[in-house]
Amino acid sequence: MAVLPLQRGYYVASDTPCAKASNATLLLLRRNGIGGARYFCEFKRIEQTGPVTYRVEEECADFQGEAPETRHLQYILDNDSRFLAKEQDVVALDARYCAQSELPLEWRNTDIESEIE
Repeated sequence: MAVLPLQRGYYVASDTPCAKASNATLLLLRRNGIGGARYFCEFKRIEQTGPVTYRVEEECADFQGEAPETRHLQYILDNDSRFLAKEQDVVALDARYCAQSELPLEWRNTDIESEIE
């Protein structure tokens, strides 16, 4: 399976400064998926469709225990630290990488090494 050529780690909604990140705007990109405070989407299939575009099949589950849902997104990469993810031409995610040291205190010292390798 292809891999999204993005830096792994914390991503924040593009309209939110890194220092103002919150559970609502923060995502953690791992090798096998992406998720926030309420859900995790596991990458099931990644296919490069253009120089900066990828078709991604994700299986998403929320932490409330509801049944996982499959969705198909198109990831458009600006570079290795910013992306748009669209589902049927509707923007589902618009995020950019934030170094852990730039985040609010509650995420600065979280050990994410095992999550992102």
